[in-house]
Amino acid sequence: MKEQFSLPEDQCERLVRVEMQAVRMMLATLSTAAYAKDDLKKRLECVPYGNERMRMALGGLKSVINDLIGTISVQQAKQIYGTMKDFDMRLLPKLTPGSTNVIMTKEEGMELMDIARWKCHSCAEDGESCRSCRLYKILEATTPMDSYGDGLMCPYALAEWEG
Repeated sequence: MKEQFSLPEDQCERLVRVEMQAVRMMLATLSTAAYAKDDLKKRLECVPYGNERMRMALGGLKSVINDLIGTISVQQAKQIYGTMKDFDMRLLPKLTPGSTNVIMTKEEGMELMDIARWKCHSCAEDGESCRSCRLYKILEATTPMDSYGDGLMCPYALAEWEG
């Protein structure tokens, strides 16, 4: 097992605010990527050495984070790890987007799905040919399905609300 890099306590420097935030973001990225690795396991098999490369990337990031933590005071390290247990990471749109984005509420998304189910229910397209439908392309981009079914019918025609 590789030993973690660590400076002697009298040489450790406190992190300034921007550094503290960056370390938190790196830890959140590591956590998110670890979940993504499991969720994307089958998809990564389609990529040459995908699972191995993902495992190496996670290992490299974890190693860098551990070494960074070794350069700060014990108090700050404990605080960072304590904060990360309760940290909630949210993705927010940029304040100045490069292109126009339309954000919809949950209710608007549900309304869109209800309209699509009504329209798609009477559609004669099968699960493959419906992929050229403009509505399908929008729904696929904004509300991806957990499963796209057996290909016999448009998956949005068969969609049901959970719980």
